[in-house]
Amino acid sequence: MSKVMNGRYQLHNKLGQGGMGIVHRATDRLTGETVALKQVMLPMTQLMFSSRPASQSNRELRLALAHEFQTLAGLRHPNIISVLDYGFDKNGQPFFTMSYLENAQTILVAANGRSVPEKVALLIQMLEALAYLHRRGILHRDLKPDNVLVVGNTVRVLDFGLAAAKEQATDSVGSWLYMAPEVLLGQPATEASDLYTVGVLAYRLLAGTHPFSIYAEDVIGEILDGEPDWSKVQGGGELTAVIRTLLAKEPNDRYPTANQATAAFYQALGQGAPQETAVIRESYLQAAKFVGRQAEMDQLVQAINQAKGAQGSVWLVGGESGVGKSRLIEEFRSQALVAGWVVVRGQAITGGAPFQLWQNIIYHLALTVEISPLEASVLQTIAPQLGTLLEQKIPPPPKLDAKNAEQRLIFTIVDIVRRQKLPTVIIIEDLHWGYDSLTPLVALSRVIHHHQLIVLGTYRNDEQPHLPETLPEAQLILLQRLDEQAITALSESILGAQILAHPQVVTRLKEETEGNAFFLVEIIRALAEETGQLADIGRMTIPEKLLTGGIQQIVQRRLDKLPALYLPVLWISAVVGRNLDERLLQYCIDTWQLEFELEAWLLAGQEAAVLDIFENQWRFSHDKLRETVLSNLPKAERPRLF
Repeated sequence: MSKVMNGRYQLHNKLGQGGMGIVHRATDRLTGETVALKQVMLPMTQLMFSSRPASQSNRELRLALAHEFQTLAGLRHPNIISVLDYGFDKNGQPFFTMSYLENAQTILVAANGRSVPEKVALLIQMLEALAYLHRRGILHRDLKPDNVLVVGNTVRVLDFGLAAAKEQATDSVGSWLYMAPEVLLGQPATEASDLYTVGVLAYRLLAGTHPFSIYAEDVIGEILDGEPDWSKVQGGGELTAVIRTLLAKEPNDRYPTANQATAAFYQALGQGAPQETAVIRESYLQAAKFVGRQAEMDQLVQAINQAKGAQGSVWLVGGESGVGKSRLIEEFRSQALVAGWVVVRGQAITGGAPFQLWQNIIYHLALTVEISPLEASVLQTIAPQLGTLLEQKIPPPPKLDAKNAEQRLIFTIVDIVRRQKLPTVIIIEDLHWGYDSLTPLVALSRVIHHHQLIVLGTYRNDEQPHLPETLPEAQLILLQRLDEQAITALSESILGAQILAHPQVVTRLKEETEGNAFFLVEIIRALAEETGQLADIGRMTIPEKLLTGGIQQIVQRRLDKLPALYLPVLWISAVVGRNLDERLLQYCIDTWQLEFELEAWLLAGQEAAVLDIFENQWRFSHDKLRETVLSNLPKAERPRLF
């Protein structure tokens, strides 16, 4: 029988093995999706990563690795493979999952038979991935052909951020053949050492061989002191000059940044560098730095520490829409996962059925606790796919009157939560829409104190200010708007340090947004669309017309990017809730005889930053977008939508 990781991932065949660990093809039992799961086999003392402390204590290394995983999981870029999920196995060793790429080839294999401009296009995509990683303070550290894959014409860089220490990496020929000279000599990795590796790969693509005599008796000496045969490089002298600069022995003689190397390749081809694409610009916005909430995070981390000793707790996080509740929750989720906790989540929606917010939670918990036939029959009344997940036919529950049936359901939910064998965090978002489904949470809050459990719920305190009174056992965190220091830090993380030279822009952003994080990001997105580049915002005068009408107009600008023929599906999606029901949407497209494919609609929504994917499910990227769609529904369309 194949191994199951943390109750969720069924491991199948081994896809590869390197100096750091083993990669398996795996099935996510919760979603049915195929993923690539990497088990890190090295001791943490032998791992290298950006936030690695000087200390060798296991505790400090785990804390630093927690921060690193948190960073890696927040990265989104079209040319990198994102970390989907992560945690620690029962032995305390880290693992993480990534998208599984069908029919992927290494960049060397994919380049065979392509023209010189096509090969350079692959190199440029790799450099764009590096530029994004370097901007976020992440070094790749282990670039080599196996870590640069190509699907169709798209490059996907993987295994960034973590690497084996030099002593372990040099045991693997595949790694040290791509190391910069200074790294081989024991100096720390830098952006320049990543760019050196791009030079090695560029030479291999355009010359058909490694730049140095890798079969020589003194291979390392060749790398340190040898000179490539530049006559083998295809494409002419200008391309050769770019690769020569990338392969310079001294780091200071290479290009200072990946962006400058990209520009040099474009110039060598006689092309101008294209404008920043919407997808790449969006990747910087989605991975904006977590700021201004350290005190609140400290409270929640302390709750984890207490719950380890079976002192569980319930927490409520309140605040207005857009103030940053979801971002705080995501940061806490990352911390809990790397601390070895199971994290499950539910979400209330407007007009949701009774107990709907518990549905996804039940699906998760069913993977990690044994459920009796009676419990399964009771839970199936609100979790209809439970039989499919458990691979068994579940009969209806014994009949009771409505009141007793509800009490039985509440007791069953609370009981399976209490029986969890692993430390568990339950996150429930938007409780203000699930007010009628709080009774299981009220019951759980009375017995949670003797379990390794944390329940964390969010709500809008401007819509349900008295909700905490329903949960007197819960501890309350009320989020205020970001202060000036946090606004500056958030702006810098998106726009780069150069924005600090234009304090008038930051001041204007503060005045217009009053510290609402969602509004701030939306204004930056709109300004970038005006200028064409995030980096140019600091040099512009913010137009008054852009801010007239407030957040409603800013959000509507984004929605207006979708073609008019897509609107009917957008409307029905908003009516259903934040998470999309793809089967329902496909039914609507077929029934209404709309002339487009569902996939085209989803991708257009993602391109416009109206939709995103979270935990393998399409959703509105923020509920403000959904609310704006609902508020602007044409009266003539309402009868068929409701």
